[in-house]
Amino acid sequence: MDDIANPHDAFFRESFGRREIAQDFLRHQLPAPLLAVIDLDTLEIAKDSYVAQDLRGSFSDLVYRVGNGTSQLSIYLLFEHKSRPEHWILLQLLRYITAAGDAYRKQHPKVRHLPPVYPLVIYHGTRRWRAPKTFHALVSPLPPVLTPFVPQFTYTLHDLSPRTNAEIKGALLTRLVQLAMRWIFSDQPIERLREL
Repeated sequence: MDDIANPHDAFFRESFGRREIAQDFLRHQLPAPLLAVIDLDTLEIAKDSYVAQDLRGSFSDLVYRVGNGTSQLSIYLLFEHKSRPEHWILLQLLRYITAAGDAYRKQHPKVRHLPPVYPLVIYHGTRRWRAPKTFHALVSPLPPVLTPFVPQFTYTLHDLSPRTNAEIKGALLTRLVQLAMRWIFSDQPIERLREL
């Protein structure tokens, strides 16, 4: 992916590629039951989970791996950044999850199970996010008899657009990154950045 042609993606990867920002963001955004079974101190970028360079534009922006500190539980946290609503986001996430599973199998040829993936979409566009939230919503018609044969999963959406400054959570640097992303489409971006 060309960072110059995609400055929003470059800013996102540069910011959320910093472990301390990702940790702080996740501490404030992940559901409590998930935070209870993971140890954010084990968070590390999963560089080995990316697919080939020529396909990277179709896949994830950033992937972290996190454990729970005591057992073999390993969860992949898939950060996907969007500045425009993406109707086919679930298909994009499914391609990534499949590619990550294949890569994991190749790296661990004796395993018989895959680590879970938690898809998290961070959105900061100007239009309302209306993309389907479940994979079944992309398939129509879907007679009940075929439901068990169609993959089913969802993602968590972190929409920065409608939030007020007070609703942006995290430590100072984490909040500044989110505010910068939210204001990127402002009619006065320079003034907004000066405020930051």
